[in-house]
Amino acid sequence: MNWRKFRLAVQHWVIAVVCAVSVSVHGGDLEKEALQKSLDALFDAPQWSNSYWGVQVLDLDTSEVLYERLATKNFTPASNLKLYTTAAALKLLGPEYRFETPIYANGPVRSRILYGDLVVVGCGDPSISGRYNPDQPTTAILQQWVGSVKAAGIREIRGAVIGDDDCFDDQARAGSWQLDYYQEWYAAESSGLAINENCWDVTVRPGKKPGQRAVLEPSLPSRYVTFKNEIITTAPTDKPDEDPPIEIIRPLDSNVVTLRGFIPVNLPSYKMWGSVHNGTLWSTTLFVEALERAGIRVHGGAMDVDDLPNKERRLRRESWRLIHKHVSPPLKQIIAIVNKPSQNFYADQLLKVLGRHRSGVGSFAAGEKAVKEFLQQAGIDATSLRMLDGSGLSRQNVVQPRMTVSLLAYMAWQPEFKAFYESLPIAGVDGTLKKRMRNTPAENNVHAKTGYIGRVRCLSGYATTRDQHRVAFSMMANQYTVDTRLANDTQDSATLLLVNYSAGLALPEQSENLTTATASPEITRTDYTIEQSARGLRFESEPGGRELPQELP
Repeated sequence: MNWRKFRLAVQHWVIAVVCAVSVSVHGGDLEKEALQKSLDALFDAPQWSNSYWGVQVLDLDTSEVLYERLATKNFTPASNLKLYTTAAALKLLGPEYRFETPIYANGPVRSRILYGDLVVVGCGDPSISGRYNPDQPTTAILQQWVGSVKAAGIREIRGAVIGDDDCFDDQARAGSWQLDYYQEWYAAESSGLAINENCWDVTVRPGKKPGQRAVLEPSLPSRYVTFKNEIITTAPTDKPDEDPPIEIIRPLDSNVVTLRGFIPVNLPSYKMWGSVHNGTLWSTTLFVEALERAGIRVHGGAMDVDDLPNKERRLRRESWRLIHKHVSPPLKQIIAIVNKPSQNFYADQLLKVLGRHRSGVGSFAAGEKAVKEFLQQAGIDATSLRMLDGSGLSRQNVVQPRMTVSLLAYMAWQPEFKAFYESLPIAGVDGTLKKRMRNTPAENNVHAKTGYIGRVRCLSGYATTRDQHRVAFSMMANQYTVDTRLANDTQDSATLLLVNYSAGLALPEQSENLTTATASPEITRTDYTIEQSARGLRFESEPGGRELPQELP
């Protein structure tokens, strides 16, 4: 049986069971019983016999638990962990919080020569990048910095450009990530100073004929990253929408990147990106190269503050003079980039920022402590919470479905809820739910965070029922061995049951004013669906082995 026939057979079986259950009861509290039996039919389906589903559904208007299954057990959440990171960030920092990255000169300027260094002081800002805002590419940000140096009358720098990343600790990677993640962009290193999400970008173009090497065009040309091109042009393909098989190889503590694979001659181009090692030095190198292109010589090159033998003596903080201050978009836009396309780097940066905000230590461990304190203050039992990172990439992260629903319920009554709600993917509209639940009652209704790593698929968020009750739900599948699209189908079917659920009340007229996410004017062309571009992400910005494409052929 081919995939399409198998999938249709499963769907028909589910529909039959749900319909059989739904017609067996009528009126009043029996609707709840029907909902529970219908959900049981989904989660007890034969394909889940060797796996686990943890689920809770809560009516936010009545505080009634409509359904639960293993809701107090521990589950690996994948990117559902970002709900905890972003909720805590909104409460502790505020929706309008902005990161500020200042650039200082630490010496006198005479005859257009800076007798000292430029010091870029990082604050953990994840957004010094144009990837999600095509109106302001990363190169334009660097040009702004260069323009400020020129405006200060500097045409030559006798010292270096130093990146001060001491707002964070030196643990650039969560120790529990898989080693084969690190070269990929979804596992970019954290650093107090970061540009372009600590990633390189390359456009790959095929050679003129099969057998020739492909052509690499870096978006940020830099001597910091050395590319070894082992991509060969092949014969034309009849599937131009498929990702070409190109592998990224980079040793853990190196920036020599080998790109190996094939690209069909009839594919116009293919955009790909991967992580760099030492984001601080990458950032200062990009800045130095931008200065040099503008005719400003930097005698000392680029440096990481941690490499200075006499740090405080060299920095001379008492003589700092502000040259430029880079200000980020408001946090409410940043968390939308965390949640809608499920951007891991942004989430990991935020967790360390929370740690520094609460305890003065910018580390994953301090961030976890800050989130736990936030949950405890919210009245949520966080005893079993484990946050090894802010993104959910670690398999050692632990949450509970009930804990997740409690978080969603708490946020639903907070002043920051609008920013939180609008940051979530919208079914059939944007983010990682753009291609799910289209042309169903759930479209433009359900706002929920997806989560995926191999053998983990989660969906947690909000839905509005037929009688206009708001519900919070969490569905977590762990240790399944079937195709992930079956988990998607089960979650989507369960969500549709919630959207169609009515407690037997008279149905009010449907509002014509549907809620949709919007971006504030600071970012005018935010691309929340970037996860659909090159390297496909399979489902979102976590790995999990090569999956079939998200959409059926």
